[in-house]
Amino acid sequence: MSNQIKLTIDISEELLSKILTVVALSSATLPPSIGGMPMAIRTPPPEAPERPSMGFKIQKEGEG
Repeated sequence: MSNQIKLTIDISEELLSKILTVVALSSATLPPSIGGMPMAIRTPPPEAPERPSMGFKIQKEGEG
């Protein structure tokens, strides 16, 4: 017994060209400015305050 799956997909030339165009455009890098308008710069989120540990504290020798 063979573990094979044979699959045939028929795609029209028009659909194939649209798919290839989308793949090509999505992999292309955008220029830093489009039409003289600068791109928006993402600012990093504000740093969260340090949170206390959620684990158990291990008592060292000599501590209460």
